[in-house]
Amino acid sequence: MSAIKKDVCWICARSDLKLVKASNIKLPLSSVDFKITDSNYGHTGDIYSCNNCGFHQCMTMPDVLEYYENMDDPVYEMTRSQRAIQEKNILDVLKRFDTGDMLLDVGAGSGIMVEVATQAGYQACGVEPSIALQRKAGELGHDVISGTIDSLQQDNKYDVITSIDVLEHVSDPVDFLKKINQFLDKEGLAIIVTPDRKSFFARVLGWRWWHYRIAHIGYFDKQTLKLALGKAGLTPVLFKRPVWYLPANYIFDRLMKYIPKIIRCESPGFLKKIVIPLNLRDSILVVCKKSP
Repeated sequence: MSAIKKDVCWICARSDLKLVKASNIKLPLSSVDFKITDSNYGHTGDIYSCNNCGFHQCMTMPDVLEYYENMDDPVYEMTRSQRAIQEKNILDVLKRFDTGDMLLDVGAGSGIMVEVATQAGYQACGVEPSIALQRKAGELGHDVISGTIDSLQQDNKYDVITSIDVLEHVSDPVDFLKKINQFLDKEGLAIIVTPDRKSFFARVLGWRWWHYRIAHIGYFDKQTLKLALGKAGLTPVLFKRPVWYLPANYIFDRLMKYIPKIIRCESPGFLKKIVIPLNLRDSILVVCKKSP
């Protein structure tokens, strides 16, 4: 993960930027702030908007890689079975395409996508910066190496590359997508998922939207995502709104963040047994290929 560029837009490289949200985070930062299940919604670094392309980016954050390397998230692992359903749902998108079976998951966490893909017949592997999550993947017998996409062997090629809810965490998204292109086989497909800052709920909730979080430093919409893909030599072939599957108590606890503290309550125990499919249409899934 490269150091954060502070003077030009991360997508179009123009310097016509304006501050649209001042930072409200407490320093110093720690790896706890970067947990996958962090629910401190509305807490971000300074967000700048590019007057040329409209991309929103946190340009004054420090390099965040060390926080991911030291991050652990037991709550994330508690939702493993539900997240496996959503990963299977994402892989099902590929049924309409003819792909090979070599799959790479970038930002693999504890190997949930690798596990699901292996069960589906892929030769799947992943790469993950969190030492704790990568160790958990290894304990479960999944092929996930420690590091970032830069840690891969340069001559590796994959038929499918997935990167689910990773792009919003990187400070050079075009370079990140170029590297996905580099590792993609000539006829391969990549699946990218990232939040959509122009979605209905993002507009309604404003800066309280659940995807405005410390760990998210780049905020895409469909147009800026298409622009970034084009600059990386990737062409979209399909856009979808992904469905997430989560325990009802997980959703309940996060909804409580929008309720005044004086009337908040703990989730009833029975909610743990209920799985809810959730499509709030505030994330973008894009399937893309190498540009001609």
